[in-house]
Amino acid sequence: MRCLVPVALFVSSLVMLPAQQAAAKPTLALRALFSDHMVLPQQTLVLMRGLAEPNAHVFVHTPFTAEPFEGIAAASGVFMVGVMTPEAGGPFELAVVSGTEKLILRDVLVGDVWLGSGQSNMEMPVGKTDNWQGGVKDWQQECAASDLPEMRLFTVARRTSAVVLDDVAGHWEVCTKESSQRFSATALFFGRELLRQRRQPLGLVVSSWGGTVCEAWTSANGLQSLPEFAPSIEQLTAAADDQRPLQERAAAFWQAVALRDSPNGAVRPEAILFDDHEWQSVAMPHLWSKSGLGGFDGVGFYRTQCMVPEAFAGKELVLSLGAIDDMDTVWFQGERIGGMESAGQWQTARRYTIPGRLVRAGNAVLAVRVLDTGGEGGFATDAEAMRMFPVGGEAGSIGLAKQWRFQLGAAMRDLPSMPSSDQFGPNTPTVLWQAMIAPLLPFPFRGAIWYQGESNRERAAQYAKLFPAMINDWRAAIGFPLPFYFVQIAPFGYGGDTGELFDLRQAQAAALLLPETGMAVTTDVGDVRDIHPIDKQTVGLRLARLALRYTYGDETMDADAPKPLGVEVEGRRLRVRFSTAPGAMRAGKDGPHHFEIAGVDGVYHAATARVIGQAVVLEAAAVTMPRAVRYCFAATAMGDLWSSSGCAVAPFVFKVAAR
Repeated sequence: MRCLVPVALFVSSLVMLPAQQAAAKPTLALRALFSDHMVLPQQTLVLMRGLAEPNAHVFVHTPFTAEPFEGIAAASGVFMVGVMTPEAGGPFELAVVSGTEKLILRDVLVGDVWLGSGQSNMEMPVGKTDNWQGGVKDWQQECAASDLPEMRLFTVARRTSAVVLDDVAGHWEVCTKESSQRFSATALFFGRELLRQRRQPLGLVVSSWGGTVCEAWTSANGLQSLPEFAPSIEQLTAAADDQRPLQERAAAFWQAVALRDSPNGAVRPEAILFDDHEWQSVAMPHLWSKSGLGGFDGVGFYRTQCMVPEAFAGKELVLSLGAIDDMDTVWFQGERIGGMESAGQWQTARRYTIPGRLVRAGNAVLAVRVLDTGGEGGFATDAEAMRMFPVGGEAGSIGLAKQWRFQLGAAMRDLPSMPSSDQFGPNTPTVLWQAMIAPLLPFPFRGAIWYQGESNRERAAQYAKLFPAMINDWRAAIGFPLPFYFVQIAPFGYGGDTGELFDLRQAQAAALLLPETGMAVTTDVGDVRDIHPIDKQTVGLRLARLALRYTYGDETMDADAPKPLGVEVEGRRLRVRFSTAPGAMRAGKDGPHHFEIAGVDGVYHAATARVIGQAVVLEAAAVTMPRAVRYCFAATAMGDLWSSSGCAVAPFVFKVAAR
């Protein structure tokens, strides 16, 4: 079977490398989503993307069919090959071949892949990491229970852009007790429940950024119905004209850095045989300010030798270095294995893969070039984060928190001006869509989960239009009605809140009018003192139940929050009837609480409430003619009313129709 896919299907909207740059680098390469340990979506057409020689034929050999799948690279070198996938299974090995070049993708599974996105409550990892001092509830036990070889994890690195980029930074990992510690807790617990229920391979791709707003995750087309964003989009459009020259200037800048590393063509400092004995010795992790270098902005070079045991020989290794301030390039045995060479990554923990072909028993040289453009510089991490171990397990890991050799390089003032693409912060409309969502497409995700809203809390009326616009925008880009399940944000003591949280939650719930959507309610699992509540298990479970019920068709699954169906006036009392699964509603001790009722004057008073079957009966001494009811209006109200199966009731307001 062959599947020829014209590259013009999707690449017209992407930022291409200049043709001469693609021609100068003929090495066959795949986009980040297509790598070892990935999950290919099952029983569908997957467009595998990458770079090859201009106009070259590219073949993908799979165990799925006798004949390879085929595509042709464009003049820029960009190619797409359509691969028809089978039912869930694996692991498989795929080969991508163009001319004399070949790439092997190992340990590939076929199953479903879900996309997770949003702000910090989606980003929050299971365990303690460089950027998160705490962990979720019972995180040590949760990580210990997360050796799940059929689940694979991919975290998209943070980035902004004035134009749509053609790739993201990130890599697939097998879900282990180590990798799960760093991964989104909400997504991991969601995926773990799907895996438990369905027993099929599952991939999770998380693209999130704490503190960000919904409009940053929406394209310019998606924001057309909200004219208030037009000025920002016009500024981005103007900036986009400079994007290609900016890329060329960035390449020239790093070339200048490399030339300063190696004056007059001398042996470069990352080389295996480079003599570093005159460099100073520093204890790692090493912050520049603690060595009297707090005022230095520029390049610092690090080198060390590590003893690779015989048991590691030929194996693919993970190199963990923790967070590096600001940017870095890393070499192993003189070969570049990775780097973060764009602004804004100073808090991102570095984890790079060392190819097995470079791993030999005995001494190996590791070199890291750090570029600090302002403020602190160096390794902003703890000792435990610095280690090297085989992919799939950390047994026998090599600790790297020891003495390294260190030498300052060129100062920023002696280098050409570094081009900056971060004049638009992560809360600028469209910049995260263009850098962290669109480059993932086209990819047939099975669905999406979303946890965001805190940063739009004071603009509820706008969010009621913006959030559905974003969902429709993603669906238009992906080409089908992507199932979309989202979290209604949790209680928190926002200072001076006068109903803004309640209004935002109502705006979130309005998106349920769109087909193929569902909402996980969290009134009962928040923390009024912490905007990042640690019970992410319940959040992930409720999202998974929505997916199992509506995407996978399990009609036995009770997934929806009970909704008020109607209110009956019974003298001084109100009876609120709920839609719920079979069985009576249930409440917490001496509850439910946080109900208020109002009379004809519209003034709300706290009400006593009791559950009777599938209804709640309310009354308040100050209200003789009740006409309205609301639940969990206060930002700090912790809900305590559920369906018989444990689905929490969402905040609501209900008014009695005039007679």
